[in-house]
Amino acid sequence: MAKINFSVSDIIQNSWYKFRSEPFFWIILAIISFSLGFISDFGLNVDAENFETNFNPFGFFGSLFSMYLGASITLISINYMRGKSISFRDLIQVDFNKFIHYLLTTLFCGLLIMMGLVFFILPGIYLIVRLMFAQYLVLDKNISFFDAIKLSWNMTQDNGLDLFSFLLAMLFLLIVGFFSFILGLLLAIPIIWLSTAKIYIVFNK
Repeated sequence: MAKINFSVSDIIQNSWYKFRSEPFFWIILAIISFSLGFISDFGLNVDAENFETNFNPFGFFGSLFSMYLGASITLISINYMRGKSISFRDLIQVDFNKFIHYLLTTLFCGLLIMMGLVFFILPGIYLIVRLMFAQYLVLDKNISFFDAIKLSWNMTQDNGLDLFSFLLAMLFLLIVGFFSFILGLLLAIPIIWLSTAKIYIVFNK
């Protein structure tokens, strides 16, 4: 794919303006997402003393629900940044088939990235950049996880450094939000959602 020029500051500024149009909607979504994070352990309780693991059904289904919510928020963010109207009803717009491919994409990309980070840090970072649009493509284009991975790889070609700079900016926002305590995170997280949706749209034209 040819090199695409974009301004990180313009994307963040545009996302801030969009956030200000529906602040309570996005803050409520952030609160829900943040709260579900505390019960998302994929059903595995680890005993640190005996190194034993126990299956926790509540944690397992909590993790699935958290991932479904994440998928819904991602699709809502894309639609909102395209100028479409949104509502809390959109939280259930991701159908079963789409969610399965979203789940497979998340697990497969996560495994690749983790392997890259464990063995060599730079390959892991490289994979994060090249696969950053895969989940968005599954939800937006309703394609399979394998096709989404291939398309994300093609979309990010020749744009690695610029996209890495964008991800660093998102990390900076998250760190600033973290050190600003709860209120900061409730502002930073929605802006990160909207900014990432916006840059996906820029690359998907």
